[in-house]
Amino acid sequence: MALCHKDLHTLLERTYDIFKKENALIRINSANVMIVGDIHGNLKALEFLLQIRQELKCSDLIFLGDYVDRGKNSVAILCQLLELKLRDRQKIILLRGNHETQEMNTFYGFYDEIQDDDLFLEANRIFEEMPVAALINDSIFCVHGGIPGAVDINEITKRESFPYLWNDPSESNGMTPSSRGLKARCFGPDVFKEFMGINHLSLIIRAHTALSNGYKWWFEKRLLSLFSTPEYIGNPNVAAFSVLKGRELSIFVFGKTENDSCRLIST
Repeated sequence: MALCHKDLHTLLERTYDIFKKENALIRINSANVMIVGDIHGNLKALEFLLQIRQELKCSDLIFLGDYVDRGKNSVAILCQLLELKLRDRQKIILLRGNHETQEMNTFYGFYDEIQDDDLFLEANRIFEEMPVAALINDSIFCVHGGIPGAVDINEITKRESFPYLWNDPSESNGMTPSSRGLKARCFGPDVFKEFMGINHLSLIIRAHTALSNGYKWWFEKRLLSLFSTPEYIGNPNVAAFSVLKGRELSIFVFGKTENDSCRLIST
């Protein structure tokens, strides 16, 4: 077993109980939090984001899932993220994405990279215990994919997480079919509005969708979609993340991490 794989095995063992004890919905109170979308095995992007976190002095850090697959460095990324979690379990929130599922990471790169059946199963055992969503200051709902309908967020469970990992926003009212498969659904503005009202929310921040500009607003700027992997699978897209300081939400974009600095787009 390669050294990095040995490190991952140790980290998985040490963090399992931490994730096991975390609720499906993590509640945090923070005046300074950074929110990051899909990483997908892009180690340079992760290292750049962690550097920017230090420069912006963000105390809390929420990752919205999809750490593995597509890119070449899923194992190294998992090692870094789990080390961060061990160092500061209250400040580092690692939500589950749809690629933190065995049905996906068997086929999209993680299994081929890890090349160890026992370690692969051990990693997926950890993924199953990751929280599904986070609630910032009782008003901002963070999730990888979307919502299953107009439901109470207090009913979220780790075992029934599929719609939160897979669903997408849509301009069509109701819950409509998705191009992602038979089980996935799209939620429209009417469903979104009812969900927000039931849960007394001001904003949803989600990931899950590759975006050429790195971010996209939906529903009169009450849902923000982020994608934090530049040049995703060879495409010329830039990436984005957001920072909440006090009541002010800022969006930053970045491109090739070796050439481009981080640019503030909006507040």
